[in-house]
Amino acid sequence: WTGISAATPDPAGAADAAALDVAKRNGFPNDDVIAKVTVNIPPKSGPFTGNLAHVEVLITYYQSRYFSTIWGTEKLPIQARAVARAFWGADRNGIVVLDPTAKDALDASGTGSVTVTGGAGVIVDSNNAEAGRATGGGSLTADNFYIVGGYTGAFTGNVVTGTQPIPDPLASLPPPTKPTAGTMTMVNVSGAKTYTLTPGAYSSLPNFGNGDTVILQQGGLYYIDGGGLTATNGASILMDPTTTGGVMIYNAPTGTQQNQGINISGGTVTLSPMTDGPYAGLLFWQERASPVSMSIQGQGGFTILGTFYAANALLSVSGQGNNTIGSQYISRKLSLSGGGNTIIDYSEKATARKRVIQLVE
Repeated sequence: WTGISAATPDPAGAADAAALDVAKRNGFPNDDVIAKVTVNIPPKSGPFTGNLAHVEVLITYYQSRYFSTIWGTEKLPIQARAVARAFWGADRNGIVVLDPTAKDALDASGTGSVTVTGGAGVIVDSNNAEAGRATGGGSLTADNFYIVGGYTGAFTGNVVTGTQPIPDPLASLPPPTKPTAGTMTMVNVSGAKTYTLTPGAYSSLPNFGNGDTVILQQGGLYYIDGGGLTATNGASILMDPTTTGGVMIYNAPTGTQQNQGINISGGTVTLSPMTDGPYAGLLFWQERASPVSMSIQGQGGFTILGTFYAANALLSVSGQGNNTIGSQYISRKLSLSGGGNTIIDYSEKATARKRVIQLVE
């Protein structure tokens, strides 16, 4: 819906053409012989008159007469009307595991607790008899679990098996365009390095560690074009408090080695996602086809909001101490471990948006 305004409610006429095509494929060509199809963007009647991102479709079908030909031969016009709206909306799931067949696609093996807050559910697409597993004495808690196959262990909440799988909820979201290069400056402070990064493209970032501090300026995209993002051994990742708008980190691995992935452990990590635009709510996004694992290990100093998205990879999340690690996980497989208390803090404002199209009249 980029470019929609009062002056251009249907940029390039794409929505109008799509509506006419759907009507034609369902037997209602706009030929004024079989049918007449009128598309109004925005609607010209009803409670949504003039509302952008709404479409009104009126169809007049010319029905041939049968027994009533004794009164005339002209066709009878039959009319129908509908109004739909399109918008970016949050998915009401805290966890979505996409692998269709894997055993232990959702594997909760820690001694601590993992809790999905905000009334969000957990979906496991695998049809395996052991699609989900909870072991190790810990707990995995959510209001509802919807599992295509079966599960073993203790899942705390309403568990429904034999459900239908759902497609990747972010499949229609176009990946970001690679931006121009960002800038990175470094200063030594008492033997520890402080790096300050601006939004942009990066390749071959250093491995942050040994007490390093990484400061990300807000309001833009960090495009990792090979080399991954690694912060371990007490490295901290923070957002620049003098800027606003959050960040999105897009990882585009150039190979399948783990050093091409996102690997964060230890230190203090405080991150939140972008607050507007099509990528609002998305914090970590790994290129969809990449199988490189994403690993996040909190040590009690993590406050991270946003969606973690790795459609073809294993997402591993481990926590010691008390951590908030993300607002939503969407991945091919998911491993949850550790001995601490980990919260997946679901919020519609801090999770990725997807395209939603629905009838309103």
